[in-house]
Amino acid sequence: MDGRFLAFLGVAIVLIVTPGPDTAVVTRNAFRGGARGASLTALGVALGLLTWGAASAAGLAALLAASALAFTVVRTAGAAVLAVMGLRSLVAAVRGGGAAGSEAEPAPERPGAPAFLQGLLGNLLNPKAGAIFLTVVPQFVRPGDPAARLAAMVVVFAAMVCAWLHLYGWLVARARRRFGGRLRRALDGATGAVLIGLGARLATETR
Repeated sequence: MDGRFLAFLGVAIVLIVTPGPDTAVVTRNAFRGGARGASLTALGVALGLLTWGAASAAGLAALLAASALAFTVVRTAGAAVLAVMGLRSLVAAVRGGGAAGSEAEPAPERPGAPAFLQGLLGNLLNPKAGAIFLTVVPQFVRPGDPAARLAAMVVVFAAMVCAWLHLYGWLVARARRRFGGRLRRALDGATGAVLIGLGARLATETR
């Protein structure tokens, strides 16, 4: 492991722990589906990153960045996905407030394909996720480096993201059990508002 790879790991850690859309989706699904929901979401995010890495190697990510129409379509779809998830969280928080015995801890939803797909689509439909492999990773690759080096960076980055989101989601799920019903609903509503805000920001971002 050389100095360039170590430098890449340092930059990757900073990028990974910085909150963004993936973190917000994991937070939402940790509240709704517990640790399992967060874990499935993290796996979806990791698959999205691996797909972006493969697309970058094939030149598709560069094509997306160069095409205003393609960028706008992906960006708009990603913003819509985030906004829908945010609205559903807000609706769930409001409806929960009118239920009898609202202070009782609700059982987590049984997560499955939806949590995984939300993580996957939330990442795939965010052009900024692909930009990492176009702007950050190439800084640590020199002409003549074997393709295996780039592949290793992509896999390591996706694995680090997955591990961090697993840990973060587990902590959120554990903390959820300590909250009263009103606070849980307030946090669910706040997460929904954050997702809507992130969707609005993504919708207005430029290349």
